[in-house]
Amino acid sequence: MRIGKLTINRQTLVLLWDLFMVWMAVVNLSLILFDMTYLWIRPLYFHYIPIVTRIYDPVLGIEPHPLTEELSTAATGAEDLLLLDAKSPGLEQRLDDLAVLTTRVLSENVFDRSGQKRSEIIISKVIADEAGFPTADLLQPGILDDVTHNFWSGDPDLLRHRFILFDTSVRPLLKENFYREFNRNGRLTDHFWIIDLPFLLLFWVEFIVRWSLALKRKTYAQWFFFPIFNWYDVLGLIPMQAFRPFRLLRAVSMYMRLRRSELSSVGKDFATRTVEYISNIITEEVSDRVAIRILDDYAEEISDGTHLRIIESTMAPRREEIEEVLAEHVRLLLTNDDTLRTFGDLLRLNLNQAVESSESLHAVPLPNAVLKPVVRVVGEIILNTTLETIQATLDSEEGAESLRELSASIVDSILRSPALGETTSLVEEITLHVIEHMKETVSVKKWALSEEELAER
Repeated sequence: MRIGKLTINRQTLVLLWDLFMVWMAVVNLSLILFDMTYLWIRPLYFHYIPIVTRIYDPVLGIEPHPLTEELSTAATGAEDLLLLDAKSPGLEQRLDDLAVLTTRVLSENVFDRSGQKRSEIIISKVIADEAGFPTADLLQPGILDDVTHNFWSGDPDLLRHRFILFDTSVRPLLKENFYREFNRNGRLTDHFWIIDLPFLLLFWVEFIVRWSLALKRKTYAQWFFFPIFNWYDVLGLIPMQAFRPFRLLRAVSMYMRLRRSELSSVGKDFATRTVEYISNIITEEVSDRVAIRILDDYAEEISDGTHLRIIESTMAPRREEIEEVLAEHVRLLLTNDDTLRTFGDLLRLNLNQAVESSESLHAVPLPNAVLKPVVRVVGEIILNTTLETIQATLDSEEGAESLRELSASIVDSILRSPALGETTSLVEEITLHVIEHMKETVSVKKWALSEEELAER
């Protein structure tokens, strides 16, 4: 009783450990997915969940771009001065500085490193349309400078309108832009490994423990078979960014271990059953289509007579071997003691029947008491002599040659017999009929049938 309790406690601990490792794998994969998609989704985080960018930007070495930040700050100062005093002598200088900064922003590809080239295109279009220039003209440095100075000039009312346009259409795009630093190796800064390291160490410890237990239990014939059979774990344990997605397979393997556990309800929930039901439907539909396609191709090949050509082409190069094997089997059959004994018994039975019912023997003018024993003795002598002669002949060179000729005749009759066409047509008809029945059976959607209907089938 105590042994059973210890076994249950041990299974419970193993189950709890597997659950813990599954959750660690899920958390780790969630962080990896977050890291992989962060730059792509960062604009949404920036606007709707800014705390995420404040926390995670330093992990990737992300800082506000100095040039776009300077343009945004300068625009704020110039706008405040315009609202405070439109006739201020310093306003014109600030507008000139804004024009120079805008030219630099649009000409120095400051959005490339952040992957937000689209923002640069939108800003160019807004400024060009407002200044009355085609957007394509901004590609020319001289015209670009004229466009930006035109945009940041005009009477106070026009400037107020353009500052409002800047605040609504340009400033948000400038705020989204960022600068990402390079490390000493010339690569973009990425400190995600600090977050990933505890998970990686945990997975390494778990892998080594499982390896040690496999060696102790002699699960595999050789020690190096464990990493080979668990290759997905090995790839996931490599501390490189490109191999992190392989950890998804670790979660799958953990899930399967929990599903096989008797103490776990994993795999018995409604969602899992639904997914399994749908996957079985998809599997059945795909396999049925593949099976029908194969059967159609097989039926087409039979109708074209391809199978006969294949048989003939494969037998022709080996015809001599086939004839020799066939002749040897015939010789062994005819010289076998059991065969000769059976054949002799059959001939003796035939001899007895002939003695009893032959009209020719009845016409001989001798009493049956004399005639029948004589005929039986002579017949026995002739029969034994014949069997011995057959055995001796088959063992001779002439007999072997005769058997080879017989085998060649048999092979010819199989391949070129006049009745072969009729037999082939009958076989083809039966085969095609069987294939049609198989297609009808395969086409049945078993997943849509009830248990009673499946039992009837």
